[in-house]
Amino acid sequence: MALDAFQDIFCRMIASADYRARLIDNPEAEFDQHDLDAREKRRLTAMASHPGMRINTAIHRANRLTPLDQTLPLTCFLLGSRLGALLDRYWHCNPTENLQLPAECARFADFIVGELHSGRLADPFVGEVLAFEKACTELRFFSAEELASRTETQPRLPAKVRVLHFQHDPEPLLEALSELKPPPENLAEGDFHLAVDARSDEAVFRLLDPVAAAALLGSRNAL
Repeated sequence: MALDAFQDIFCRMIASADYRARLIDNPEAEFDQHDLDAREKRRLTAMASHPGMRINTAIHRANRLTPLDQTLPLTCFLLGSRLGALLDRYWHCNPTENLQLPAECARFADFIVGELHSGRLADPFVGEVLAFEKACTELRFFSAEELASRTETQPRLPAKVRVLHFQHDPEPLLEALSELKPPPENLAEGDFHLAVDARSDEAVFRLLDPVAAAALLGSRNAL
């Protein structure tokens, strides 16, 4: 029995309803890519057609959505009705992955950044809200030593401190999203810097003026 191939197809059937539909419509096209015997093909075909597979897919997607809801809740709310299609594309490209919170957060964040850069997703707020939540997740889950070794850490700041750039006033923007409200109309635009200090048990957020932002980014001893 080609156990690895059998398990791979079974996992993909659970993760993707589209893959399952393709397998049902043209099983040989999928099976020819794997070393499977006749009995394994019959079993996989029967499982693909079983009504219970839809429940398995729903449970799998709920499990995959949980880490994103816990680490990127404001981004998910901001995406609104667009989230479903984005998740379908993301899960199709990443059918079986490590679901640990920081890893899944980083992976989905990279996917959304790619969607923004490609023009498939257009939104004036998603990029900066996503960067904020990704930074908060990293500061929450990684130690100072782990953060210091990461290439994306701002080198002139303490490891547990980030200064994030916004093109919209972050205070009313984040406050509205945290209350499950859309971004306020006529948000002030410009260069805003929000410091996130996670060196204590409770993270501290502070909007910086340009002088303070330049000082923080220019010297490790500014804090």
